[in-house]
Amino acid sequence: MTSSPPTKPPRGVKQGKETSGLLMSVIRTLSGSETNEQREKERAKLEKEYKKSDARLDELVSEHANEITEVMQKFSAVGSALSSWGQHCSAAEARLSACRALLQVRRDDLRRLWADARTHHHALRMLTDIERVVVCEREARELIGRGRVLAGANALQDALFIARTRLPHVHALSTTTQHLEAKKLDLVDIIVRRISDAVYKDERAPLNRRVSSRRGTALLLAELTKSEELTDAHLQDITPEYEASLVEDDRTFETTVMISLEALGVLEQLKEATEKFKVQIQTELLDVIDSVSRRIIDDDIEDYEGEEDGDVGETESATETGRPLARLVTCLGEEFKACGMRNKRLIQVWRASLQRHRIPDTCLHTENHYWSAVQQVMQLLLTEYLEIESVNLSGARTLTADATTPELKLSDYFAKKRPQRRRDKLFKLTAAVIPVANSPLTRRHRYPLVCQPHPALLHAVLPALHALCAHLERPGGGECSLRAFITDYVRWGESERLVSEARAKIDAAMKEAAAWRERTLVNNSVESNGRCSPAAHAHGTQCKIAPAQRDVAGACGGLALVRATEAAIGSLAVHSRAAHTRLSPAPPARAARWLADDDIVRFLQALPNYRLLLHDQKDAHPTQQELKAAYEREAEILGTSLGDGEVSIREVVVDIHLLEELALLAETMEWISSNIRHLPSSLSAPGAGGVLHLTDKFVNDLNAAASIFDEIAQKCLLFLHLEMRIECFHYLGQEWDDRGDGTDSEGEAGGVGRLASSLLGFHERASTLLAPSRLAYIMNGIGEMMSAAVVWRWQSERNAAGGAAVGSAADRLATLRHCLAALQLPHDGLHAAHAYLHLLACTPEEIIASVRERGPQFSELEYLNAFKVIGARRSLSAADMRAQLKQLSAALGHVDNVFKYLDSERSTEHEKLKLIVKDYCFMEAQQDVALQALDIAKAKVDTTNVDKLDDVFDANLDNMAGQRLNTDIHPYMTEFNNRIQRGLQSARNNLDDSDIAITESQTTYNDPFTKKAITDPVRNSLCGHIYEREVIMNIIQKKNMKCPVAGCGNREPILQDHLISDDELRFRMTITQHSTLIHDRTAIELNDTT
Repeated sequence: MTSSPPTKPPRGVKQGKETSGLLMSVIRTLSGSETNEQREKERAKLEKEYKKSDARLDELVSEHANEITEVMQKFSAVGSALSSWGQHCSAAEARLSACRALLQVRRDDLRRLWADARTHHHALRMLTDIERVVVCEREARELIGRGRVLAGANALQDALFIARTRLPHVHALSTTTQHLEAKKLDLVDIIVRRISDAVYKDERAPLNRRVSSRRGTALLLAELTKSEELTDAHLQDITPEYEASLVEDDRTFETTVMISLEALGVLEQLKEATEKFKVQIQTELLDVIDSVSRRIIDDDIEDYEGEEDGDVGETESATETGRPLARLVTCLGEEFKACGMRNKRLIQVWRASLQRHRIPDTCLHTENHYWSAVQQVMQLLLTEYLEIESVNLSGARTLTADATTPELKLSDYFAKKRPQRRRDKLFKLTAAVIPVANSPLTRRHRYPLVCQPHPALLHAVLPALHALCAHLERPGGGECSLRAFITDYVRWGESERLVSEARAKIDAAMKEAAAWRERTLVNNSVESNGRCSPAAHAHGTQCKIAPAQRDVAGACGGLALVRATEAAIGSLAVHSRAAHTRLSPAPPARAARWLADDDIVRFLQALPNYRLLLHDQKDAHPTQQELKAAYEREAEILGTSLGDGEVSIREVVVDIHLLEELALLAETMEWISSNIRHLPSSLSAPGAGGVLHLTDKFVNDLNAAASIFDEIAQKCLLFLHLEMRIECFHYLGQEWDDRGDGTDSEGEAGGVGRLASSLLGFHERASTLLAPSRLAYIMNGIGEMMSAAVVWRWQSERNAAGGAAVGSAADRLATLRHCLAALQLPHDGLHAAHAYLHLLACTPEEIIASVRERGPQFSELEYLNAFKVIGARRSLSAADMRAQLKQLSAALGHVDNVFKYLDSERSTEHEKLKLIVKDYCFMEAQQDVALQALDIAKAKVDTTNVDKLDDVFDANLDNMAGQRLNTDIHPYMTEFNNRIQRGLQSARNNLDDSDIAITESQTTYNDPFTKKAITDPVRNSLCGHIYEREVIMNIIQKKNMKCPVAGCGNREPILQDHLISDDELRFRMTITQHSTLIHDRTAIELNDTT
């Protein structure tokens, strides 16, 4: 064999014990043999054992043959018995099978019958349910059609309940079920619509309708339950039967709402209906706006009370254009308030209904939702009518801040000055074309417009908005969003619009050719003639509108609104300054040059007549004597300012139209200033919008702006004031000749006539423009100025003439008096000219004697100039003139000192005389009172009580003596005081100038070279400085020398031709010497007497 011999299994591997017998043992042995020999041995062993087993089997069979035979027999018997039994069982099984078949047939019959009966029963019940669903759906439709929502809700809910619980698997009814669900949603919408109509469209019943007893009870119950909080107990009686029992007259807001909410509860839609109602608030409010707008357009607002009596705010700003919108906002405010009250009651009923149906009230809307919606629709309304670009203010602020935040540059970061950020505005007033608001493509809402939209309509609606905002802010106490919206719009939109409008009006008025030349009537103000220029009238209208704007704006940005006036004032101030610069004459005019001199302006402003013009309350009003003294002082100073030069025609404004325009400008500036100064008081007064608290900065800005116009007006008045006086010097200072025959040359006579014509022409034109006080400031004092001009002309040696000039001058003074009378001015100012004319007619000896006897009537300078005129007229020599001047200075110095040292004695004498006059007045008053008491006693006493005459007389005398014996108001005492005052004033006027002259003369004049007192003065004609004659002559002969006075502007060397003799200073120095001598001698004599 080619196969490999079997291998012996490894040791340690034990075979399990087999119980299969000898065969298995042999097989195992054969398999475990390693060689053929072993297999042979095993096979032999196996055969041996087989044989042994076969022998044993034979033995056993033979040994038990009987028992086997017997068993076989018994087995045969049992098999036969079993076969017989099997046959019987088969027969029984056959019979049982037949019975089972019969029972099966019967069971099937019974099951079929039961199933048929069951199917019939279910079919009947299904048909009944289906019929009930159909009937309920039809009933619900009919009940809803009749307005019985609660019964309809119950019927519809029953139908849905049957369809959902009893017929859920009837697929044929799915369409019906869906239809019922749709009906349910429709019914919910109808109920919500009904509640909304009850809240927002509740119509008032006619006044002539009779109220039934049931309705009276319902109304009474409603009123009783309104004041208390509703609970679910109040809704227990709300049933379909209760709904059916109500007639139309018995339905109230309470019953309608309760029935509707109970129907929603039956439909299990209370929570969903709450959300629907909350969402529809704004839509319903827009419908209210639509309804009220249509009724206003149709002029059919009968349900609003008091509208014809002026309840709708008729303010100055509510023009014909804005009145419909004002009426709309007022009516809407009333409607929203009424709807708010009904909405508050609805919330109470709705909360009770939620409690009844075990639903939390967290889903219920609140009053804040309603009033927030009201504010939103009002903002939408204002946005459309006022053409506002942005509505969401807070969003606009955020977007604007985010969009326009500039980048921070590195240079700006390290810069010393922080870069200014431009504040962006919420409302932009652009020049873009605004689309037509009534166009359906541009309109946001469907309600009609009662008027054409325009931003100016804000002032018409603000009073009604104030009332609405006050109602909104009353519960919470904070600022409502509507007021914030209006405030922001007023602050950022309306204020800019007003500024632009005011500037446009002012600019348009300024572009006219006669902006400052035409006159227009305005409302009369304090000391106003009612006329100003159109340009200022445009701004004055804005100033007058400001209080009305404050009244309507109030707390809604009222301060920002009135501050818009500042821009108009600033614009007008710029135009006013330009107009004043344009109208003011050029500097060659003498009045313009004087007005540029600060010293002259301060002098004029310090006079009493100027303070009277300004109505300065700090000082008492000046008396006529003080005013007359001021006029004389002004004439003297202005005449001194002229010096020896004449006023040429170039220095006078001959165009009377230019003066008229300046007068108009002055009156206009005063009118504007008055309006501006009255703004704070009118703005701070309580108004419709409340009290507006003005800041100090705003008031100061207004006062500063008013000061600008005051300054322009004062400059115009000062110019006219000076111009009238310069004309006096110009026309009265023209040269004239004395022909010796008593006739005047054409120049002087024409000068007086031209002056009168000029003054009368200006007065005629200015009287229709200027206020009386301002016209008086310009014209009063003309007489004193005429007198000063005449005296100034007479003092010129060139006009020295013969004796015939006195009559000619008197005629001219008479002409001037007639001119003053035509101007309605006193002519006592010409008395000084008359007196000076008489002075020029006297000789020097007569003048000196008069001074010694009656005291000085004129100043030393006037006496000096008079002596010059008289000396030239009488051809006196220089030596005679010096002698006469020495005598005059001695007389003036002596009289001055005597008057000064007799002041105390004169006062004592005045007091003694006053006591005498007072005693006389007292005695005369006693006599007068006694006569009056006697007359009264005679009237009261007759024949019946004549014995009581003494008693009645004494009683009347005592009574009247305490009331009438006041000697201070006696006519004699008043006249005495007036005469004393006139005398003292006259003496004071005569002495004031001399005192000034003496004071000036007592000033020590030192030579700038030697620093010693000057004895022989000479004056430099170029710079006006004084030197000692001998010293300066010696210096200029040796070398060229400039003026040594520090700060002198003369750079030319001093020449002999530049030096002139100063006789006036030499005369003052002479007066000083004589005055000093008299003073020393009088003091010694007084001391000796003591």
